[in-house]
Amino acid sequence: MTQIELTPRQRTALTALLNHYQDTGSPVAAKTIAEETDRKPKSFRRQLVNLKELGLVEGVRGPNGGYKPTEGAYSVLEREAVDDPETGVLASEFERIDAIVDEIRFTNVHNPDKCRAQIRFQQSIRGFDDGDAVAIGVTTGTELLLAGVIDVIDTTTNVIIVDIAQLETPGNWEGGRSRPPPPV
Repeated sequence: MTQIELTPRQRTALTALLNHYQDTGSPVAAKTIAEETDRKPKSFRRQLVNLKELGLVEGVRGPNGGYKPTEGAYSVLEREAVDDPETGVLASEFERIDAIVDEIRFTNVHNPDKCRAQIRFQQSIRGFDDGDAVAIGVTTGTELLLAGVIDVIDTTTNVIIVDIAQLETPGNWEGGRSRPPPPV
């Protein structure tokens, strides 16, 4: 597939569509996504027509119709279509939210005083703000626990950057106390 460069509005629209589609598995009405992205439905439909011409969305007719992403949409947004994703837990300001984490990248682990993580989610992060305290428990394989404060939010790609205050693997804990490391 050729490289497609999206405008910020196109990326925001496609990300919102993909978020809803992955959440429901059903075509998404233009009005639903227009509301989430603070756009008027009429102008948003034009955006979807442009995305359809790029081969990134398909229109679905009928009473339960709407739009759904193509494989190209996943590719352009560097995401994977996951049939049965593993849900982790995201807690923000003591509110628990089930979340699907696409990717975690540690940007500077060589400096423990300034350790940061770039975290991409499969759903909208519009409800978060810079400075929010968050804790993320990712259960896939490693059972990683990451806690810190949001430094940057990018709603067009569902990415937050967190200044990490705590990073643990609960498998290293037994009864609330740390186990000694295994012999080398």
